[in-house]
Amino acid sequence: MKRKKLYRFYKNKRTRFHPSLQIESNDKRWKNMELTSSPTTSGRYIKLKHNPNGSDKQAYIRKYLRNDSIKTRGELLAKYHLSEDDLKEIELFIRNNKKS
Repeated sequence: MKRKKLYRFYKNKRTRFHPSLQIESNDKRWKNMELTSSPTTSGRYIKLKHNPNGSDKQAYIRKYLRNDSIKTRGELLAKYHLSEDDLKEIELFIRNNKKS
């Protein structure tokens, strides 16, 4: 089972079709982090410098790596893109919080 790193945004059926950033995927599972513009608790989110959907609204990525069934991955959100600065910060978070 080959794993790929794919930083793309998809709708997530488990989170009421909210956008999620795909971190890894294989035939059965996909690891993802939720995107939001209204965080519930401070400190649990990475504040993004640029909103991936191009909006002026502040965007955040939740500091939690979801591991969902591939069946919950919905439509690709092709117009969503991460800036290089935001991608570096997310990768740093993943590296520092990866379980061995």
